[in-house]
Amino acid sequence: MKRSLGIIWMLLSILNINAQDNTIDSLKLALKNAKHDTTKLFILVKLSEVCDLEEILVFAEPAVTLAESKLKVLSNNDPQYSFYIKLLSGAYNNMGYSYDVRGEMQKALIYYSKSFKIDERLNNKKGMAGSLNNISLVYKEQGDAQGALKSYHQCLKLYEELNDKSGMGTCLNNIALLYQDQGEIIKALDYFNKSLKYREAVNDRFGIANSLNNIGSIYGDNNNFSKAIAYHLKSLKIKLEINDEEGIATSYNNLGAIYKNMSFDKQCIKSIAQKDSLIEIALDYYNKSLKIFEKIKNKRGITYSLSNISSLMLEKGNVNGSLMLGLQSFKLSNELKFPANIKRSAEVLKKIYQTKNMYKEALKMYELEIQMRDSISNVETKKASIKKQFQYQYEKKAAADSVENEEEQKIKNALLTVQQAQLKQEKTKSYALYGGLTLVLVFTGFMVNRFRVTNKQKQIIELKEIETQKQNEIITIQKHLVEEKHKEITDSINYAERIQRSFLATTELLNNNLSVHAESRTEDSYFVFFQPKDVVSGDFYWASKLSNGCFALATADSTGHGVPGAIMSILNISCLEKAVEQEKLTEPAEILNHTRTKIIERLKKDGSEEGGKDGMDCSLICFDFKNSKLTYAAANNPVWIVRASTGSA
Repeated sequence: MKRSLGIIWMLLSILNINAQDNTIDSLKLALKNAKHDTTKLFILVKLSEVCDLEEILVFAEPAVTLAESKLKVLSNNDPQYSFYIKLLSGAYNNMGYSYDVRGEMQKALIYYSKSFKIDERLNNKKGMAGSLNNISLVYKEQGDAQGALKSYHQCLKLYEELNDKSGMGTCLNNIALLYQDQGEIIKALDYFNKSLKYREAVNDRFGIANSLNNIGSIYGDNNNFSKAIAYHLKSLKIKLEINDEEGIATSYNNLGAIYKNMSFDKQCIKSIAQKDSLIEIALDYYNKSLKIFEKIKNKRGITYSLSNISSLMLEKGNVNGSLMLGLQSFKLSNELKFPANIKRSAEVLKKIYQTKNMYKEALKMYELEIQMRDSISNVETKKASIKKQFQYQYEKKAAADSVENEEEQKIKNALLTVQQAQLKQEKTKSYALYGGLTLVLVFTGFMVNRFRVTNKQKQIIELKEIETQKQNEIITIQKHLVEEKHKEITDSINYAERIQRSFLATTELLNNNLSVHAESRTEDSYFVFFQPKDVVSGDFYWASKLSNGCFALATADSTGHGVPGAIMSILNISCLEKAVEQEKLTEPAEILNHTRTKIIERLKKDGSEEGGKDGMDCSLICFDFKNSKLTYAAANNPVWIVRASTGSA
């Protein structure tokens, strides 16, 4: 919200302040040694930019006083006038920011408006946009959503005219936050994503981290914990890379809040041990956040971290430890005088006191929480106001007529009577107020409970629909995979069948050696019946012309079925061919014996001593057509001869 000031480099050199030594201590030292008003003013405004929240007015107020006094004696044409007026705008802006965080919205609006008017007169569009952004935030805090939205769009238009994508990203981010507060989650998410795109376009890593953080918060608020954690971790990674310590602490705090909420969500926890584990993770993140806030002396962050840790320790049953941290947070919150911090710490202490049955203290914290939340003065404040009012009236009357003691006493008694009546009336009103608040709380609790039940039922239905959809997707994917695998296997088997068939006796070879020697001399003098059970198998028929001119024909059944049988058939055929072609064997028995020996030698490589029991059942016939002689050998396979004349075998 505070704006950085662009000051000419000559002034920086006068102050002897550089990027490595631009600390609060060095600025304070430079202020102490500064002799010129221009130097003092610049340092005061710069200090109000970089100091802790509670110190802003310490530096901004004297800056305003000094700038205004100088401008009174300078003409608009004076070269120093522009310098002082710009710094005055910055000082006004920082004062507005100070009152803003303190909850004094009217004062904040006054100073933001003063800053805007100066920038408007100077036609400083960037300054005007910054002031409009801050004014929008005030309207938002006051509950004027329409006023805030109007100012935001004026701010966005100025950034668009400047083509300032970084500024546009910031403005869109703030519009998203406004929609988020209004409960318009879809619009908020849309504007957060638009903001993220602009920030990515200019590589604004600080802005990118904040946009990711805000998107994570949207998902976290809607119990989409997995997405929330993913976005917060992305944001944390960038913050670690750019060494944004305050941002890192904030991310740790947000992650702690998510795991804390998960520990209370029945959809996330299935056992006490799982709940305890989630609480431990949340505590670890909160403690990391606290360490960083303490390191950078961010008191506001410290109060939130202490309250968060105190709340979780109460959940774990460590009431005394929870009380100690809660009191620390409460004390620091009161020192800062920030309503939001006081409300949070009072809320935690209220729960702790209720657990310890300290109902008087719990009621006190509850009243303070309500006071901070609704800006309603409590009964004691009203009593003090009434008492002070009547005391003033009494003193005024006594001074006017001090010689008349009797009359003075009458007036005093009358005032006292009125005061008592007024106090009694206020007391009655307070009881009525508490009674009304109690009824509202009971009704609110009932409505919240019904909303939670309805919301959880809706979530259960949505989860079931998502699970059903996922199961259908898985089934479709599995079906596709099965079909692909089946096609691959089928194609492989068909290809293997083609390879196996190439080893069988060809039609050309059978025609040349069987049809020619048949009595009818026709093409159908023989037939082959080959019908294996599977596409590939161990069954085969083989033929070859022998070296002595005879024709050998074999039918066999190899060991195994399917693919293993087909592999054995190819091995058997190869061994038969070697016996005939290389060894020039012509006798069926010799051919089979040689084949058996080769198969055993080949299969010994599987580790067995005898080559296993694999082989084939085979019938091998040799035709000597010249001498009309048939010779055969068989291994567990018969040879059938059918004669047409007798029908005997």
